[in-house]
Order: sequence, then structure tokens, then C-alpha cells
Amino acid sequence: MAENKFELDPKTLMGMFEINTKKEEETKDSLIEGTFKGEGEDDEEKGIELEEEGEKQENLAPRKLFEELGGMESILKKLDVNPHIGLTLQEQKDNFQQRIEKYGVNRFEVPPHKSWFELLWDSYKDTTLIILIVAAVVSLILGFTVEDPSTGWIEGTAILIAVIIVSVVTASNDYEKEKQFRALNEVKENIEVKVLREVTEGVGDLDTISIYDIVVGDILVFDAGDKIPADCLLFKNEDLNVDQSLMTGETKTIRKRLDGDVFLLSGTVITSGAGRAVVTGVGLHSQWGAMRKNFEEKPEDTPLQVKLDRMAVIIGYIGLFAAILTVLVLVIMWGIDIGRNGWKKEMLGELADYIIIGITIVVVAVPEGLPLAVTISLAYSMKKMMKDNNLVRRLASCETMGNANNICSDKTGTLTENKMTVVQAYLYGDLFDEMPGADDIFEYGLNLLSKSISINSKAFLHVNEKGITEEVGNRTECGLIRMLEVLKIDYKQIRVDSEDKVKKIYNFDNAKKRMSTVIKKKEGFKVYTKGAPEIILKFCTRVMDDNGNITDLDEEGKNGILEQINKMANEGLRTLAFAFRNFENNDEDWEQENVEQELIFIGFVGIMDPLREGVEEAVMECQRAGITVRMVTGDNVGTAKTIARKCGILTEDGLVLEGYEFRKMSEEEQIEILPNLQVLARSSPQDKYDLVSLLKKQGAIVGVTGDGTNDAPALQKADVGLSMGIAGTSMAREASDIVLLDDNFKSIVNAVMWGRSVYDNIRKFLQFQLTVNLSALTIAFIGAVSGRGMPLRAVQLLWVNLIMDSMAALALGTEPPTRKLLQRKPYRRNESLLSNLIIRNLLCQGAYQVIILLVILYAGPSMFGYDINIEKERIHLYTILFNAFVMCQVFNEINCRKIDKDEKNVFKGIFRNHIFVGIIVVTVIVQFIVVQFVGSFFYTEPLTAMEWFWCILIGFFSLPLGLLFRYIPVPDDKSQREEDPEKQPLRDDLSSDSDSNMSNELDLKNNRDDDDDEDEDEDEENKGLVSFHSGSDDNESEEKFDEDSDN
Repeated sequence: MAENKFELDPKTLMGMFEINTKKEEETKDSLIEGTFKGEGEDDEEKGIELEEEGEKQENLAPRKLFEELGGMESILKKLDVNPHIGLTLQEQKDNFQQRIEKYGVNRFEVPPHKSWFELLWDSYKDTTLIILIVAAVVSLILGFTVEDPSTGWIEGTAILIAVIIVSVVTASNDYEKEKQFRALNEVKENIEVKVLREVTEGVGDLDTISIYDIVVGDILVFDAGDKIPADCLLFKNEDLNVDQSLMTGETKTIRKRLDGDVFLLSGTVITSGAGRAVVTGVGLHSQWGAMRKNFEEKPEDTPLQVKLDRMAVIIGYIGLFAAILTVLVLVIMWGIDIGRNGWKKEMLGELADYIIIGITIVVVAVPEGLPLAVTISLAYSMKKMMKDNNLVRRLASCETMGNANNICSDKTGTLTENKMTVVQAYLYGDLFDEMPGADDIFEYGLNLLSKSISINSKAFLHVNEKGITEEVGNRTECGLIRMLEVLKIDYKQIRVDSEDKVKKIYNFDNAKKRMSTVIKKKEGFKVYTKGAPEIILKFCTRVMDDNGNITDLDEEGKNGILEQINKMANEGLRTLAFAFRNFENNDEDWEQENVEQELIFIGFVGIMDPLREGVEEAVMECQRAGITVRMVTGDNVGTAKTIARKCGILTEDGLVLEGYEFRKMSEEEQIEILPNLQVLARSSPQDKYDLVSLLKKQGAIVGVTGDGTNDAPALQKADVGLSMGIAGTSMAREASDIVLLDDNFKSIVNAVMWGRSVYDNIRKFLQFQLTVNLSALTIAFIGAVSGRGMPLRAVQLLWVNLIMDSMAALALGTEPPTRKLLQRKPYRRNESLLSNLIIRNLLCQGAYQVIILLVILYAGPSMFGYDINIEKERIHLYTILFNAFVMCQVFNEINCRKIDKDEKNVFKGIFRNHIFVGIIVVTVIVQFIVVQFVGSFFYTEPLTAMEWFWCILIGFFSLPLGLLFRYIPVPDDKSQREEDPEKQPLRDDLSSDSDSNMSNELDLKNNRDDDDDEDEDEDEENKGLVSFHSGSDDNESEEKFDEDSDN
């Protein structure tokens, strides 16, 4: 290939967008100034004129450069790309090497992250560690100068080594935390986009690729809700509107025009319409890349981390108080000793030891492991949740999901498989109980239906590298495309043949519930329309029969068709109707309502979307877990009720409402019906938002699913927003906290389970750490004030601190969840981390440890035959105490695995957590080495086999005692008692009365009510007949007709 194949350089292409951004800011400022120059109506009108003029003028500069480069045709030529085919097969084989060399890749530079050594250095900036290091250095100096130099250096050196170990562990944990955060960002930003590329010589086809695989010259296909992944120039426009606020600060959406603003800025979002564009800037050579190269997103603390940080501060103050009190007592006794025995230079070393002990008590008391445990547990859960098809975008959502007590779920794709199959049809006056074959439809009618589906849709089927056919685009449209394939119709060829004939596309609008495409004929135009049958019928004045004859369609005929629509809807089928007309448009009036009039009705199809396997069990699990599940769908009432019953959401006494009924209620009326509301059909995104707001106002913790652009407000309003990974738009995913990679309701249940696991694991670790703190501080203080000195030396306490903060956090923070977690009610929003059960357990275990250690401290000399007045024997006795203390922590760590009152077997499932078992084994092995082989550093003496036996037995005895402690009655926590009766129904009354009430849990489904094009078809498909106002009786109330779409 020639070196100058690509005539345009990256800076030139990027220049258009830089000017565009700057000009928009200038226009915005000038409009603000111009709008407020005068007063009165005349000046107001002048301001409006200025704004309109601003819209016309704002792109003159970029447009000028665009024209200087020769316009779209010239730019496409200079980029060596055919807009009808895309990048060639040859370039694909070469991996776009030449393009990448010239224009770069679509990846973004981020500021370099701190290395492990930088984090290690940062760890030494901790005030407590600095004080400890200074004290250790002082101890070393005194050891060499005042004490015996041959042994005086040992304690100071041991403390420094312990500090180094703690710093290494801290740095490693921080590094792993940042690594996890970067990995999370990498995954959540890796979205797929639709691209046109050559598949066979001279023929292009649509495909989906990662945004990281986009190169300059690629032809991208956009729909509403898509995020623009690179700077592009628009060359095919279907009323495209873009939200550019992220890049320009402009709050209003910008309408793109082929004769004006064709510039699509990377990082912005398509709010409505569709189009095709050529990529001109990727990575650092795009506007988004230039903006974010100096921007680094920092991980934020989750609410649980914040709560634990506060608790750590309080515990730290308690530890500081204990340390000061201990040192004060020791110093007083030190002074008394001087008064009795006189001054000796060795006493200066004793004073240094007291200060070191005080600092060490603070180090032990400050529970740095609490925030670390949250990080470890969240990171571990996040990895595991990924395997369960939950991509966690915000760590806080993981823990919040565990306490959710209301879930508002869409239907399509979440509770159902989103595998649309046409199973019934009503075409040209004939009813087919199964999908018709090609021979069942007359030739002209088949041709008309095929064109109506092919031209007036955007979905396509793609065969991947493994030879598996994948559906790309709206799943309802994919079902129609599959029907054409069964009928042996080449929909791709129809699209190619009509591509140049498309005059106008009216993308799906949530309010209008239909989509239309106008094509130019030799004489005049033809419009193809599809949408909710009852909506389409309103615009039809004629109907085509099975002989191709066109007759008038009166009200009686419409009612007969509506009756058939209702029958299909009540069988749980989604319905989608088709119509057309030929017309002339001499006055060039392209208002949608004027084009879509006097249509000729073709017919409608019934599309089956089967329930996902296991969804009934998943809904039941939610109900057992105290979670109310509601279905919020755009489908008509008949379809919604049928699916809700199959899922176990709708019960005999359950309430079903349509969106318009819910909207017209006062807030008081809405609150009154809320406990029984199980299905909200024919709802809009605003209905979903209002429902979420009402639930939160009543104190509920709400999880909401959504897949479309208009679902974004509800997703953000919810405590946890759950977007669809397959059917969801980019905007929905950006607004969500968790992405369901398989769009499956079962994945929501898994998210709840993992969220509860995180919360429980933190409570387990909290129980363990506070028990150690209680016993260590008590022993340190009593030993000091009783004249026995410090039975636990500073370096020993630092080793215990390492066991507590890092190893226990890893062990207990990675406890895997069990389905048993779904058999209890969620914790309240303001639930205390320390339940009455946990307080009982830690007080009992702490008391046992303190008593047994005091027995060793005071009765040990007679029990083991050691004279504490002899230093070596005193160290030996204190070694037994230290070893027994550590063994108590090892076995109590096993005790802390279970914290619920009905959990008695602490060994159950222990071998499922290999990390836990490994840490227990490593702790015991290291403790053995510390005691037996490195006594000079840790102030220990090797123990005999019998002494090891007693230490292990003392530790082991905490297990049967732990079992006995579990039978000590304690008051129920507030969350387990009756709550406010007015708010109770929103939380757990539906699941607490009986198993029958579990079915009252409301299941929310895939509310595809979005304006975006992906949702449009789905909305249209669902447009069946609305059968009643409310209630669970199918025959209730008056019938209404509305769209069946999954909003």
C-alpha cells in the first residue's frame, strides 16, 4: 500500500471538533447575553430570534473547515472508505495496521497509577506507624547504650520488622484495591457498537464490535440511547438528536443536520433518532480522549465503608484512652520503683518500653482491618458476581442490593427469555393458529409483508466466528426477521435494494407507539407502518383481504380485529400490527400525522416470549427473602397478567393497574393501594420513576430494572439501578449501578445474595476484631495496674494486629454466600452493624479469653511450675499466655463464621472457602515458627509438646463455649420486630404472614418503555389490547386499547 494512502492527518480531522466545541460555548454565552438585553415582549421575541440565529450560526466555523476539506464525499474518499460497504476485507486481514499507525487506536491514556513502591512509601506516612518507628529507633539507641548491647537491640529491631510487614501488607492491599478498580472501569467501559464492514467482495454487512476495536474510517450505525465512542461525521440522518452536555455544558439536545451540524462528539449520547457516521478520530485524537487524559477517576468509599470508618475512629479513641491509662499507671509504678530502689540507668529503657507498649496498644486497638475487610469482601464478591452475570459498576450497589426490600422488574428479557418467535398471525383477514408458511399467503401479500418488515426495521441476524447465529438489535424485530428467514425471504437484499429509496424514517416514539418508513417509488411514495395494533387501527381506513382486494374498514371490522388481538394478548402473546399506503406528496409536507393517515391494514402477528427457566423459583426466593417484587411493563394488561401469574407475581387478591390509572391517582390513593399493587401495565418510564419515588418516600430500599434511554431517571432514582447488558442502551447502562449481563431475573436474585453476603461477612469480621480488641486491651491494662507488667510485648501485639487486620479480613471477607441468606428479611437502611447476637457473642468470647489469660497470668506460676522472678521462666510463662491468646483467636475465627441465631454448626461449608482454611493453617504454622524458632525477636521461649497441647485446648474450648453462648437469649433486633404498620407493607408484611403471601411479592419486568429505537420495536410488538382497569379478574372493567410495548 502507498504511504500516502490516507491524505488527512489526525490533527486536521480533530480540528473540526475542537472548533465545534469552542464555538458552541461562545454561542451559549452570546445567547445568554442577547436574551437578557431588553425587557418586555419585544425583547423576549428578540431573544428567541437570537437563539434561533445562534443555532444557525454556531456551526459556521466547523462547517467551513468541513467544506474546505471537500465535504463528506471528499473526506470519505481521503479516508479510503465506501459508506455503503465499510472497511474492506483486505484491511481487516491486515488488522487495519496502516490506519492504526496513522490515526491510533480507540483507547485512552489515563494518568499513571501509583506503583506498589509508591503505595508502600505512602503507608509509612501513617501517624501511628511514624510514632512507632520513632519509638523503635529510640529503643534501639537505648538498647545499644543503656542496656546490654548483645540483646538490647532485639525489641527495637523486631518492632521495625513488624512495621515493615504491616506496611507491605497495607501497600499490597491498596495496590490490589486500585487494580480491581481499574479492572472494573475497563470492563464497564467496554461496550459494543454496530459497525458496517465488508463481508464478501463488494458487499457490506452489519456487525457488533468492541469500542476498543473501532478505527478511523469505520462506518458506525447509531440508534437512540447509544453512546458515541469516537469523533464521527454524520452522513445518514434520521432525525438524530444528541445530548452534548458532557462535552460542551450545553443542556439542550442538539439536532443534527446534514446541511449543518454533522459533528458527533465522542462521549456524547444519542437521545433520539438514528443515523450512520464515519469515524474520524479515536483515542487521544478524539475530543473525549483529549478531555480525559488529565482525568483520573478515584474509587469512592461505599456507605458501609464510611460507617465502618466512623466506627474505627470511635474504637481508636477507646484504644487511645486505654493506652494513655496503661502508660500512666506504668509510669506511676515506675516512679514508685525509683523511689524505693533508687535510679538505675536500665530504668530509662523501661520507660521507653512503656511508651512503645502504649503506642502498640493504639496500633492494636485501631481497627484498620474494618475498611480493608469491606474492600476485600466487595472485590471478592464483585469477581464472583461477574460469573453470575452481574457487572457491578458501583461498589456501593453491591452492599445496598443485599438490603433491598422492593424490586421493580421489567418483563421482556428479564422474566422472559426475550427470544421472540412468531407463533400466530392474523394476515389479510385470515387467522393462523401457528406461524403461516409461504404457501399460505398469496404472492403479492407475502411480498408486501416482507418489505414492510425488512424496510421498516433495523435488527439483523449475524453469524459469529463460531458459526452461531446471533440476534443484533431489538429482539421483537429479530423475531420478525427470523420469521422471514423461515419464509425463505432474503431481508438483507430487500434492504440493499431499497436503501437509496428511503425518503423518511419516523423512529419509534414512546408516546406514539409506532414506527414508519417512507420510500420513494417511480411515482409518489409508499409508507410502511408497524406498531401497537390498537394504535395502528386508528389510522387505518381500509383493509386488504387474502385476494389482494382493498375494502373499507368500518368500526364493526375494527372491533372484530380488536377481538382477535385481545384473544392473543390474553394468551400472553405480544402483538404487532402492519399497515401501508401509497401516496403523493407534492407539497413536501412530511409531518408524521399527515403521512400516517388513511392506512391500509395488513394484519398483525402474535409473538411468544417464553418464561425464563427457573424464574418462578427466583421470584419465590425473593418473596421468602422479604423482597416485594412488582412487574412494571409496557405490555397490555392481558399479556402482563398472564406472565405475572406464571411467574408467581400476581395472586388472587393482587392488584393490577394500567399506567394511566396510576397517574390519575392522588399520592394518598397511591400509597393506599401500594401494598397490593403487583403489576403496573401499559406504563411509561415516568410511571416507573414515580413508583420508585413513592416507594423510597415510604422508606423502602428499591432495586429497579431498565433497558432504555428513558429508563435512566428511574435507574438513577432507585437505590440500585439494574440495566440490561444485552437489550439495554448505553444511556441505561451508564445510569445503572449493576448491569445484568444476561438480562435475567435470576441474576437479580444472585445480586441480592451476594450483597447480603458482603454485609454479613463484614459483621463476622467485626465480631472477631472487637473480641480481640476487648481481650487484648483488658489484659494489657490489668497486667499493667496489677504490677505484672505487660504480659504481651509490643512485637507480639503487632503480630496479633497483623492476624486481626489483614489475614482475618481476607478469611472472613471471602466467605461464600449460601441460599440460606435468602431466607431472612433484609436489614433496614439504618440497621446497626452490631446486632444483639453479635454483642452477646463478642462479650462472652471476650470474657472467656480474659478470664483464661488472667488465670495463666496469676495462677500460671503454680500450674506450670515457673518462677516469675527468674526472667527466663517469666518469659516462658508469658509465651504460654501469648500462644494461648493466639490460639483463642484462631478458633474464635471459626466461631465467627456463623452469626445468625439459628446457625449452630460453625464448620458447615468451611471447606468451600479455601482461602479461610488456608489462612487458618498459615496462621498456626507461622505462630509455631514464632514461638519455637524466633524467640529472640518475639520474646518467646520454645514450648514443650504438653504446653502446646494446653494452648490448643484452651483455644479449642472456645468452640463448645461458643455453641453454649448461642443459647443465651437476647432481645430481638429492631429489624426483627414489628415495624411501622403504615410502612410495613412496603417491606416485609407480604412475606411474613405466610407462604401464600410470598406470592404478593411484586416482580418488575423489563420496562422497555424507552424512546430509543431498540425499545421501540419491543414496545410496538407488545401493543396488544388492554383488557381492563385493575384487579386480577380477566373479565373486569371496561376494555381499552393501547400499546403492548414493554416500556
